[in-house]
Amino acid sequence: HANLWFEDGNIILATSFSVFRVHRGVLSINSPVFADTFSLPQPDTIENTFEGASVVDMCDDDELAHLLHVIYDRRYYRGGSETSFDKISALLRMSTKYQVDDLRNEIISHLALAYPSTLEKYMEAVDPKTQLSLFPSFTGQHFAVAGLARETNANILLPAALWRSSCESMDDILNGIQDLSGSLHRLPETDMRLCV
Repeated sequence: HANLWFEDGNIILATSFSVFRVHRGVLSINSPVFADTFSLPQPDTIENTFEGASVVDMCDDDELAHLLHVIYDRRYYRGGSETSFDKISALLRMSTKYQVDDLRNEIISHLALAYPSTLEKYMEAVDPKTQLSLFPSFTGQHFAVAGLARETNANILLPAALWRSSCESMDDILNGIQDLSGSLHRLPETDMRLCV
């Protein structure tokens, strides 16, 4: 990630596949989790530094890259119809984990356009003209949205996501749905029971 490697960065986040040289202060001001992590004393050994920057091992891989992109350039996520479900779900998971609350709230608001909490808004969302213009990348994602809502405690999305999941065929409810990218999404057993 060349655009997330800043020569003046003072911390390197290392994942299994990527490294990011970023700024401790920028991350800390955007995330209390990063602030707490960086406030912990780090052992001062050669193995934990590179060119004067501390190295911190991370476990989030590519999803972390999405979060860092947003922190450094707000235009990376605009919440419009061109935003892929994969990007939205990664950003919701990471903004939840790292407590980037303004981003998390914005993403939930975006998802609530397709999975609203009121009947009036729901009827607008299921109108084929509205749905296709707002969320072309969400086709076949109802199970994934329900799972994401549970995983990130975005409970406001659950009623509409589960209702839309329950409208799928019994075979899909029991065996899962393949999305446009080929990934198979299954409902957790508890949600499966609610939909049957």
